Amino acid sequence: MFVLLESSHKGFIEHLGHRLSRNGINCHVLTTGCADDGDLHFVLRVTLYTDMEHARHLLYRDPLFALWIDRQFAPHLQALRAEPRHQLWRWLTSPLALRISVVAVLMLVIGSLIELIVR
Repeated sequence: MFVLLESSHKGFIEHLGHRLSRNGINCHVLTTGCADDGDLHFVLRVTLYTDMEHARHLLYRDPLFALWIDRQFAPHLQALRAEPRHQLWRWLTSPLALRISVVAVLMLVIGSLIELIVR
């Protein structure tokens, strides 16, 4: 079994599981236990890897799937869809990425100066 999604919001997870099941994806909602803050955490699992790819497509990219989600869960789905963009932004602006960029620019400038001196 593959974990598709984790959340502390049971209603949202169950609703997504129901909607994914209506699209032919075999999925199960399981309780994983309590977190440090005391909230229960729930997991949406799929049995096949091909179902996982299809479910990810539905969750993150399919505009029709978003229309099938109840209005009370729409903000949760919007946050779920925005998370990969926010994660990419965090990676690109991380201290390591910025250091690598500075080193690359310095190497380019030093290489250009050496080329001008050698000519």
